[in-house]
Amino acid sequence: MKKLVFLIFIPLFAHSQGVINRKLKKALNQLDSNQIKAHVAYLADDKLKGRMPGQEGYQLAVDYVTNQFKTIGLQPAGEENGYTQKVILRKSILKKEGLALRLNLKTGETKTLEYGTEFLIFPHPEKTSIEISAPMVFVGAGFDRPEMGFKDYENIDVKGKVVVVMKKVPDSLAANVKLHLNYAATTQEYAIKNGAIGIITCNYATSAVQFKAQGSTLTSAGQTASMDEQGKVVGSISHRGLPLQIAGAISVKMLSDLLKAEGLDFEKIGQRMERGENVSIPLTSTLQSSYTTQHEDFVSYNIIGKIDGSDAQLKNEYVVHTAHLDHLGIGKAVNGDSIYNGAHDNASGVACSLEMARIYAHLKEKPKRSVLFVIVTAEEMGLLGSAYFAAHPTVPKETMVANVNTDMPTIIAPLESISALGAEHSSLSTVVAQAAKALKLGVEPDLEPKEGRFVRSDQYSFVRAGIPALHVKYGSKTSLPNFNLLESVKKWREATYHKTADNFNGGTFYWSAGRKYAQLNFLIGYLVAQNPARPTWKKGDFFEVR
Repeated sequence: MKKLVFLIFIPLFAHSQGVINRKLKKALNQLDSNQIKAHVAYLADDKLKGRMPGQEGYQLAVDYVTNQFKTIGLQPAGEENGYTQKVILRKSILKKEGLALRLNLKTGETKTLEYGTEFLIFPHPEKTSIEISAPMVFVGAGFDRPEMGFKDYENIDVKGKVVVVMKKVPDSLAANVKLHLNYAATTQEYAIKNGAIGIITCNYATSAVQFKAQGSTLTSAGQTASMDEQGKVVGSISHRGLPLQIAGAISVKMLSDLLKAEGLDFEKIGQRMERGENVSIPLTSTLQSSYTTQHEDFVSYNIIGKIDGSDAQLKNEYVVHTAHLDHLGIGKAVNGDSIYNGAHDNASGVACSLEMARIYAHLKEKPKRSVLFVIVTAEEMGLLGSAYFAAHPTVPKETMVANVNTDMPTIIAPLESISALGAEHSSLSTVVAQAAKALKLGVEPDLEPKEGRFVRSDQYSFVRAGIPALHVKYGSKTSLPNFNLLESVKKWREATYHKTADNFNGGTFYWSAGRKYAQLNFLIGYLVAQNPARPTWKKGDFFEVR
C-alpha cells in the first residue's frame, strides 16, 4: 500500500526538491490571509454573542457561512437540497424529587444511598421516568477488547442485569486510548453490546468534593446530547441511552461495602486488576432505583457544502473537511466583558476552511474525489454536531474516505512545523509527510501526548464511525530569535483559551500562519482526493475498524 501511495503522489511534485507542480502551486498561492482575517473579524464580533448553539448569535454565524458557501460556489449538500442539517440538541436534567437508589446486599441488609455523597445518577436522555430492580454483576474495568487482553465480559452473563465497573485504565496505554476508554459512553457501549440494562461506575480517582460537585451539576445544568427525530441519542460522550435503564456512579466506600458483603476485598480486587487478571463475577446483591429526567430540546445546525470530483467513479467518494462553528456564548464577566467570542476557538478554523473551500471551488481541474465542507455545531458541548453528521451523513456513510479537521490553529506565531494528531494511526501519515514537505514544513509527533488530543475534537466522531481522520496542530519549530514557541503557546492558552480574552480586537494573530495552515490542510485533503487508493487504518491499530 505504501509503495502504491508513493507512486500515485509523485506526479504532483516536481524534481527532488518536492516542489508542487505549477498549477497546484498557483492555486495555493491564491489563498488569501486577508480573507481569513475578514472571516474571523465577523465570526468573533460581539454581535454574534459567542455563537452559542440555539441562540441568535449562532444563527447569524450559520447565515454567514451559508452565504459564503453560495458566494464561493459550493453546491448545497445538506438536507432538502439546502446547505443546512438540523441537529436536535437535548439538555437532560436530573430531578431531585423521588430520586433514590438502594442496594439489597447479600448479607440481607438494605442500604439506601445518599445522592451526591454515595451515589450519582446521570439524567436519561430518552426517558423521563425510570424504575428499575435488577441483579448486578461486577465486571472489573468493564472493557471488551479481547485482542488487547481486555476480557471483562468473557464467560459471564450480564443480560438483563446492571454491571458494576471499577474505573481503572492501565497506565501503559497511550493517552488517546486511555481517554477513549475513560469516556462514559465507551464503557456503556461495551455494557450494551453484552446485554446489560444498566451500569454503575466507581472511579477511585474521584475525590468526595468532585463527586458532590458532579452531583450538583447533574441536577442543575444537566447533560446535553444530540438526538434524532425519533428521540434516540445520536451523539454524546456521556450517555448512550436505551437499552440502559440506569447509568450512574457510586463512591469508593460504597463499592468497597458492596464487595465486602459479597465476601470480596476491594484492595485485593484492585491489585488483581493491576496484574491484568480477570476479576468479573456475578453478585448476589441487587439494585433498586427510581428517578425522573426533565428534557429541554432546542435546534441547531451543521452547514454542508460540496465540490464535485472529476473522476466518473471516484466522484462518488468524499474527503470531508470539518471545523466547528460554535463557542461558549455569554458567561461570567471578566473585566467587564461577558462575551466569549471564540476568535481562535474556532472562528479561525472556520475562516481557514472557508478559504480552503474557495480554492477548491476555483480549481479548473477538480480532484478526482468529491470534497465535503462540514461546519459543525456543538463541539463545545461534547462533539455533538460532528457526532450527528457522522451517524446521519448527507452522503452514504461508506463513501466518506477521510476526515481532515480544522480546530483552533493557534496562529500566534509563524508556522514552521506541525503535528498531525492521529495521522500515525492510518495511512494518512504518508499524506501528511508529502504535503508538509511540499510546503517546507517540519513534521513532529504530538507535542502533548498525555493530553489525548486526538479524541478531543470533531475528528473523533469520524474515528468512532471507522473513518481515518486527523487534526493538524502547530509544531515547536521557530526561526524567531529568542522566542520559545511552546512556552509562548502555554502562556497564551492560560490567558486566552475559553476566556473572554479570545477575541478579535485584543487577541494575538499571525495571519500568514493561518494562510500556511490552510494551505497544508487543503493539500492534505487534495492529495487524498486524488489518490485512487482509500486511506486505511494501520493493521492492528487500536482504532482500526473491526
